Parts: sequence; structure tokens; C-alpha cells
Amino acid sequence: MSIFNFSDSRAFLRHYISTLPRKGRGESTKIARYLRVSTTLVSQVLNGEKSWTAEQAQALTEYLGLSELETDHFLFMIHYERAGSAELKKYWQSKLNDLKSKALQLSERLKSERVLNDQERSVFYSSALYSAVRLFTSIGKGKTVGEVEERFEISRARASEILHFLVETGLCRLEKDRYIMGAQSTFLEQGSPHLLKHYSNWRIRAIRQSEELSEKELMYTSVVSLAQKDFDLLREGMVGFIKEFLDKVHASPAEEIACFNLDFFWIKR
Repeated sequence: MSIFNFSDSRAFLRHYISTLPRKGRGESTKIARYLRVSTTLVSQVLNGEKSWTAEQAQALTEYLGLSELETDHFLFMIHYERAGSAELKKYWQSKLNDLKSKALQLSERLKSERVLNDQERSVFYSSALYSAVRLFTSIGKGKTVGEVEERFEISRARASEILHFLVETGLCRLEKDRYIMGAQSTFLEQGSPHLLKHYSNWRIRAIRQSEELSEKELMYTSVVSLAQKDFDLLREGMVGFIKEFLDKVHASPAEEIACFNLDFFWIKR
């Protein structure tokens, strides 16, 4: 569930931990190590016996990879829980209510107004991870932050950062605890300045993957000499294959993610 569905930081953290792989086993130890506190303190906070300090709460938002708005919500919950008077609690409750309304308005707007602008394209095509994570969320009933972290061997903060971006741009949507691939297209027109980065990202990954290629995978490179007319014929055949490839992929149920590169060009220098 979204953090904005919670008014209690401990309930949010307990729920968050329960959604991680292996139901979050060992997560309290990781949090304690990151915050440089004892695991006993983490347990006491989660059980409601103690509270985070402002500094610990801020560090925890970084560990969780929360967005700016989510960070504000989490810190406001901490302030509310630590407030010593009814008036102060009322003040922080109003702040929490304002944030919830703001988050809801943003969510509703993104559902109907999403077109990737140039800045968003710059982020999306800065790393192949954005595309890979987006495709990964199409498998099964979506993926949690923990599953993305584990699958791509990245930090939770990085996984959260990527998933937040994908949701904000409409490339994914968040349902309960799971991220699911959205319908927003990522097509790049010919001549786009982002194409070179997109091509290089995946070719670099192909080179890295070639070192661990299995018998069931395929990579092929051949430098040849041939007639101009045969080049043109082969190119047209490849265009037809790409169409057939895309038709097959679109009709295929999502079970795993893969990369397809097709390079065929004249060597000029």
C-alpha cells in the first residue's frame, strides 16, 4: 500500500517489511546497520515502545528510497507521534491531511496527462535499468520493491528511485504493494537525441552478457562483403522479421525479460 494510506509510521514499516522477499527476514538487522543503532532499538520502535529521533527518521527515508513527498509524509508521521500536546498533534495531523490530498491530486493528474517530455526521456534512457525494471513489472501480478532489488542486484534506494520515476511518468502503476507495467509507450522517433544512448545502453549490456552466454541464448556477429542489391533485400527481410518479432512478443504472456539487438549496416570508417 502507498505510504499515504498510513497515519502511523510503525504500521507502515511493519507492512513494508512484510512485503519484502522472505517476508523481510533480516530486514531489521539491515535497518539497524544502516542507521548505526542496535537491532533491539529497531524492534522497540516497531513494537511502539520507543520512537525514532528526527535524524534517524531522515536517514531511514533515504534507506527506504522514498520520494520527496513520501519523505515529508513519513517525517510528519514521526512528528505527530512524538507530539506532546493535543494542539501539536492537531497541527501535524492537518499537515498529514494536506499531503494526502496533494498526493491524490498528483496521482489523478498523472493518470490522464502522461506524455514523456524531453527531461523525462533523458532520465529513462540514461540507463538500461529503467526499461528492464519496467518490463520486469509486466511479469505475473507485478513486482515489489524488494523483488526488483533482488532481481537486478541493486540497492533498495535505487530500486525505489526507478520505480517512483516509472509511476510518475505513467510507465508503471502502483496497485497495493505491487508495481505493474503501464500502457504508456516509450517509442523514440528517428532522429531523437536519445536514440544513441538507448542503442548504446543495450549493446553494452549485450557485450557484458556475452561473457556468460548459455547454450539456449544466441549472439551472432559477422563482417561480410556483398552486393548493394543483396544488402537492400536482406534489410527488407530484416524489417519483415522485426514486424513478425514484435507481433509475436505482443501476443506472448510475460514470463521473463530478454533483449533483442539487430545490427546490420555498411562499414564506412
